[in-house]
Formats: sequence, C-alpha cells, structure tokens
Amino acid sequence: MSQISNDTSRKVDMNRLVISMTHELDYYWSLGEVPDNGQKPCVIYKVQEHIRMVDKFSYEPCVLSIGLYHHGALALQTMQKEKWSYLDYVLNINCEKSLLDYLLALEDLAKAARSCYSDDIKMDDEEFLQMLLLDGCFVLVALGGTKGVLACGRQVQMDSLSSEEAVAETGGQKRSHPDDVKEANEIKNQTSSQDDKEGVQRTKYDEEIGQWFFRFLIHDLFLLENQIPFFIVEKIFKVVAGDVCMDPPFTHDIANYVECALRWFPKSIQEYDRPKDFHHLLHLCHMYFRPSHNAEVNCQTGQQYFLRFLSFGRKYFRLGHYLDETENSSSFNLEMLPSQDGHQLNRWRRTAQYLEAGAKFMKRKNEKSQPHSLLDIKFSNGTMEIPCIVVDEYTGTLFRNLIAFEQTCPQFGDDFTSYIVFLSQLISMPEDVTLLARRQIIVHHLESDEMVSDLFTMLSKDVVFDFNGQYYLKSLCQTMETYYQSRLNRWIAWLWLNHFRNPWLVLAAFATAIVLLCTIVQTVYGILAYVNPPGSNP
Repeated sequence: MSQISNDTSRKVDMNRLVISMTHELDYYWSLGEVPDNGQKPCVIYKVQEHIRMVDKFSYEPCVLSIGLYHHGALALQTMQKEKWSYLDYVLNINCEKSLLDYLLALEDLAKAARSCYSDDIKMDDEEFLQMLLLDGCFVLVALGGTKGVLACGRQVQMDSLSSEEAVAETGGQKRSHPDDVKEANEIKNQTSSQDDKEGVQRTKYDEEIGQWFFRFLIHDLFLLENQIPFFIVEKIFKVVAGDVCMDPPFTHDIANYVECALRWFPKSIQEYDRPKDFHHLLHLCHMYFRPSHNAEVNCQTGQQYFLRFLSFGRKYFRLGHYLDETENSSSFNLEMLPSQDGHQLNRWRRTAQYLEAGAKFMKRKNEKSQPHSLLDIKFSNGTMEIPCIVVDEYTGTLFRNLIAFEQTCPQFGDDFTSYIVFLSQLISMPEDVTLLARRQIIVHHLESDEMVSDLFTMLSKDVVFDFNGQYYLKSLCQTMETYYQSRLNRWIAWLWLNHFRNPWLVLAAFATAIVLLCTIVQTVYGILAYVNPPGSNP
C-alpha cells in the first residue's frame, strides 16, 4: 500500500527525464564522433576563469570576434559590418556561385565545426551557419587567401596587410555586377572629394585610427578563444576557386601573413616549407615557435680538457691524492651526472648565478644557411647562445595564448611552455634582465627591466610543467646544473672576476710566471752542472 502511495505522490516524471537525458547523451556522443577523414578535430577551449583574471586583455578580443565564444558581444559589433563587406567581396569573385552554394557547402561541416568547441553554447543552426560563413570569409580575405584568384575573368588584387581601403571598397554596396570590383578599385585612386561615398573609401577618421585598429586586429586573430576551424576557411576557398588549382596553395599567403605578424621573432621555417595543414590560426602561429631540433649541448668544456691534463700528470708524476679530490669535485664526472630516471630534481637558475659559475651568454646569430627559431638554444664550451627576443606590450598576450594552446592540447607538445619556464627562471630578477639586455639577447620596449622580469614570472604562473618529464630543454637543463655545481668552474670564475679583470694584476701575474719559469730553468741547469760538471769524464 505504501509503495502505491509513493508512486502516485512522485512529482518527477521519470519517463520524461529518461528521454531528455538520452537525447543529451546522444547529442554529446555525436560531438565526439570521429569525422569521415579519420582525423580527430582539434578542440578549441575556453581559458579557465582563474587564469583569465590574471590578465583579461590577453584572452579576450578587442575589436573582432571570430568563432563561437565571443560571438554577439556588444563591444565587437562594429566589426560585424566589416564581415559583411568581406562576404560581399567573396561573392563578387566567383559569379557562378551564389550565397546558397556557400551555405550548402558549410552545412555539411556545421556539425564537425560545432564539435571543435569545448563549451556547449546554445546557438541555433541558422545563426551558427551564418557565423561560420561570415567569420570564414573574413579570415580568408583579411589574411590574403584570395590573392591571385581570378574574379569572373579579371585578376583581383587586395592588399590585406597594408591597405585599409581594400576591405571597404566593396562594403555597403549591393552586389549586382562583377564590374563592381573593378569600379571600386578605380574609386580608390580618385580624389578625396569622393570620400563621402558610403562603402567606397574610409573616412578621414578611419584613416587616423587605422594603425591601432590593425594592431588590435592582429591581437584578436591569435587568441585561443577567438578561433574558427580552418577547414571552414578551406571549404569557402574551394567554392571560390572552383576547379582552379592554385600553385602555391592559398595557405601559402595565409602563412605569409602570420610571418609578417611575427616578423620580430627568428623563424626556422623557410618560404618553400611553409605549413599547409593546421587546425586554426593560433595553431599555425604555434608552428613558428617550435625548435628546429633539440637543444644543442656540447659537454666537452674547457674543464674536461683541464681534467684530462691533470689525469695525465697523475699517471706520470703520481700527484694522486690532490688530483683525486679535484676530479671528484668536478660534477662533470660521469658518475655525478643527473640520472635519467627522474629521481634527481631538475631546475634552472638565474643568469647571475650561471655567470658566477663561469658560464657565458651570447646572442645567437641568425645564419641564412641554417636559420633558427626563437626556441633554438645552444650550449657549448661553457657558452650559452640564446636567440634574441623582442618584448613589447603585446608579447605577453601572444605568449599567454601559445601556452594556453599547449596546456589544453597536449598532443602538440610543450616546447613553448618549456621555453617560457626556462626564461622565467633565467630572468627571475631585474638584474638578470639587465645582464641579458647588455648582451642584446633581450630587447624590450617596456618601462623597466623589472617589468620584463615580472612579465615572464606571471607567464609561468599556474602552468603545469614537469621538470623531470621529457621536454626538449631537458638535456640542456641537466648540463647547465652540472656546470653550475662544479667547484672548479666556480673557482676559476671567482679568480677571474676578483683578480684577473684588472689588467695590471694580469701583467703582474704574467711577470711573476716568467720569473718563476726562469728560476726553475736556472735551478735545473744548476743541478745538471752539479751532477755532471764540465770537463768530467762520462
């Protein structure tokens, strides 16, 4: 009787709940399905709130929203008008394709595109499809992906990097005839009296703010949360180009845009080897911040040559006890090297500490025959060669998003994270920045060296990194720690810093050495004369 009363008093409709939860399970299961091409999509994650609060400017767009997460933000609505101009430009390129053709082409990819976003943001299919088309056209045209594409028998030229007017030349006009594109290019060269024509040229105000506008545009394009799957852009280009085979491919121009945006950083990727397969723009940017090889380490330092000389003396002159202590004190002894099993803690030290141990720092020269990336660090014969890094007010934003990309997508490695952790400990104090700045390893445009040190300290905050794991700087880390722990290195460095930096002391030591050598020679001749005096018979 009680069981019946419980059933009748139950307020939850279990059947309805089961159906609802089953529907949700099917939905999320479908998002995780592998596409027909067999490649698992690269998921675009949102930055965790506690990390975002450290510097919101580094993770949120200023003028442009790309993708799902910041779509519809009120502060970014101005650029929505520009997106429609870019769409109009794309529609003018291929007159044989209508707006419906583009929408139908993207409809087949909408499900795969939605699965590329980690957060489930409610947006109906129509709005989502429109967003994909507008954002995809913007990325394609703004980054020069349509350069050289024939537009209805005419060659279209659009300077995506240096020309502000290129975007607006087709904006605000109704697409009616392919000659509109040609007409827009002619209007661009007319006198300034026609500036009041809507959608033809930028106003004087727009021309004045163009520099910061495009600077923020680059800022927004490389944010982790502000990405669109690149297969959307590829599909739009295929519809635009039709059966035309592009050589080089349009990704060549996209990569060229990224190279221009990263022009202050050394790059190992050559023009003929530009990336063609990438998931989104930040992933493409990340490809330029990978080491061309593991850190170069040459442990054959001057100390080892010195130890070989000492062992030679021990063998022939039996200077045993003292030399045993000297050799054992050297941390370059093979038995003293850090083990590979992870039991010994690996760490980096400050620049000043390495200098006290006798290490030297140099800016790595960029050779045309063997270009290097920002992450290519070399250590040889006690000298560490580090590529020059330029730091300005936007460097932190780019670096934070590259770190966030690696932290959320571990399949792409942790090379850049390793580099940032290395720098954050190498310049943990302002005087360390000063030392590297004197050697032109760090060139910054911030107010003080302390700001540079604080920047890299904050970059490594809340970063998950295993010092005893496998990373490309591990051998360098172990070698530098071995070098730092060497007593002989410290003694030689102390002797040089405290005594031999004075040229008069060097001359005095040199003169003393000559006098000592002459005394030894004179003593040897005296002993020989005593043992075998002149005129004596053998």
